[in-house]
Amino acid sequence: MTSALPAQGKAPVRAVTVVSLIAATTAVLSWIPTWEAEFALGTIYVFVVTSFAASGVFLLADRSTGRTGWAMIVAAFCYEASWWWTWPPEWEIGPAPLISFLFGYWWFAIGGLALLRYPEPVLSRRYERAYFVYFAIWIVGVKLFIAAVSKPEWAGWNEHAWWLTIAPNRALFDATAAVFKIGVIVLALLLILLLLLKIRRSRGLERADSLPASAAGIAIGFLGSFYIAAQLFHLSKPVTDALRTITALTALIAPIAFVISLTQRRLARSSVADLVVRLADCTSLKDVQSALREVLGDPTMLLAVPASPAHYVTCEGYPLTGEELARWRVPVPAGNGGTVALLLVDPALRRRADLVRSAAVAAGLVLENGLLRDDLAAQLAQVQASRRRIAEAGLAERRRIERNLHDGAQQLLLRVMSSLSLAKHRAQRGRDPSDAIETAGNDLDEALAELRKLARGIHPAVLGEMGLQPALEGSPTG
Repeated sequence: MTSALPAQGKAPVRAVTVVSLIAATTAVLSWIPTWEAEFALGTIYVFVVTSFAASGVFLLADRSTGRTGWAMIVAAFCYEASWWWTWPPEWEIGPAPLISFLFGYWWFAIGGLALLRYPEPVLSRRYERAYFVYFAIWIVGVKLFIAAVSKPEWAGWNEHAWWLTIAPNRALFDATAAVFKIGVIVLALLLILLLLLKIRRSRGLERADSLPASAAGIAIGFLGSFYIAAQLFHLSKPVTDALRTITALTALIAPIAFVISLTQRRLARSSVADLVVRLADCTSLKDVQSALREVLGDPTMLLAVPASPAHYVTCEGYPLTGEELARWRVPVPAGNGGTVALLLVDPALRRRADLVRSAAVAAGLVLENGLLRDDLAAQLAQVQASRRRIAEAGLAERRRIERNLHDGAQQLLLRVMSSLSLAKHRAQRGRDPSDAIETAGNDLDEALAELRKLARGIHPAVLGEMGLQPALEGSPTG
């Protein structure tokens, strides 16, 4: 079984160590001017930068989350640059202030992108992609415009720092800076809404994978918007500093959430090994289906078995519907390279294809070892017995009809023929045949009533009008 399972890559410990050391070193050096004044906040800052970079390398180790890993590494260094505004004026020289001013908010945008799309490699919905396009345009375009209409000291930087001043206008700068912060608050709240929608529409393994990251994004977006609002409304310094520290602490949730999700993914993979043991104790196809549903976190998954070389049915023996056939069909492999059954799985599990196919291999081992053959044989015996009962019931019904026709309508029709012959005989001899004709008519009416009664027993009129249940309820044996 071990050889059948896809190999799982391990996080490159050396790469994690190297990237973490680089991130931690640059963060420590960036905080040199403020270590003495804000040691506690600096410690949080170093941890955030380091954990972002380290979690990014961990995510790179999984092929399905590689892009998210790069996003977290870039977000780590953008977060580092976003705090350069705390430097004293003598440190605010060269391009560093401009870099911090233009790219500081990128950590929130890129980190939000990583949190929203995880664990998928790309954003799957158009409105999510549109959101981040608008976000990027806002934080790049508006920031460039602010830099063009301002001087560095207006933005709180050293007046000798590099800047993009083109047409400085203090009133325009103040208004645009306020509008920019309002826009970021709105975008942060929209990110929270998108994450809540993601949680609502996800289920099973998908929800288990994405919930930690989504919860982290909601917390960061919520507290981050409060901090920006405090700046916008010029709240007191103690309040602003407290919100700044809380927001920095909240940022630590993101890498922790990714580590939790990666741990859950590895635990889910290890559960496939336990699945083999559990499947070995299954005594029916329904038991196998229940075990697979639990491991894959898909309560609607179906185990389809072959009724003929080109036709599959559910494990209960029902034909598959069009909706069921539209699901992701995963073959359950046999030892000879064929297919012993099918798993009809939620398409959302395609991104966990390695786990699903490993579960299919485990199911194939059990089904090929006789459970499928025995269960299908039992189903076939039930079908054959049911057909025999139907055939016997049909034969008994035909005999009943024959008996009723012989003893009822046939005898009455013979009496009609006899009465008509008598009437003919009387008419030929000039005698009145009306009595014989009347008797024949009465016998014929009785025969017709008998035939109608018999026909109602075969096909009640209510069957065509109201359906099977009223017909059964109105039948003599119902």
